Amino acid sequence: MERSFYTRAVGLTSIASGLLAAACLVVGVLAVDGDMDAFADPLRTLQHAQNHRLAYWFNILDLFGYYLLLVPVILHLHSLYRFRSPWVPLFTFSGLAYALIGAVGAVVLAVLWPELMQQHLVAAPDERPLIELVFKASTVAVVDGLWNILEVLFAGVWWIGIGLLLRSASAFAGYGAIVAGVACVLDAKGNMMGWPLLSEIGLNIYLLMGIVWPIIIGVWLMRRAANGAGHEHALAQ
Repeated sequence: MERSFYTRAVGLTSIASGLLAAACLVVGVLAVDGDMDAFADPLRTLQHAQNHRLAYWFNILDLFGYYLLLVPVILHLHSLYRFRSPWVPLFTFSGLAYALIGAVGAVVLAVLWPELMQQHLVAAPDERPLIELVFKASTVAVVDGLWNILEVLFAGVWWIGIGLLLRSASAFAGYGAIVAGVACVLDAKGNMMGWPLLSEIGLNIYLLMGIVWPIIIGVWLMRRAANGAGHEHALAQ
């Protein structure tokens, strides 16, 4: 009973992760007044400084939706499949590294963006270039460095690895994870090689799968919990 309750809780947390990730994208669009080019240009984001509260919530939703609420499912899948492959510890480490690095980036921007945006609104014309420089430098460091190179490399290892293990139990969860992992690798490679089209394709697929996959795995876990924890453990043998 306790095991089933835990599995159900992990499933609900994972579904919440997907829903908050979707909310993150909606709030992000509102924060830039629908100016989609602002996502690729920090200075265009700064032009929407009046929406600093939305920018704050965009990063908070990102923190929980794309990152922290995935930690329970990362650890739960480790417990299920730790005896199936000697690679599982590496997959789990990569999943946790992805969540931690992504969360750090989200927290940094949640603090910096609103503060710099508010300063930009009231700054004198000669003060604005410095604010813009700090805003752009911090944004590029997080978005292009922490998020779209380092974190997605770890995410790719975790999603591809765990997806290969999940396929026999759930084709949707398994192949969905592999798609997400490949997208992350494409995003990282595109950014490292200076191929913006490749990175954009990978990023867009990742953003979508970061919503869809947690819901898929969450529903799967809740169904397993309904069938009893004993059956769930049998999957990992």
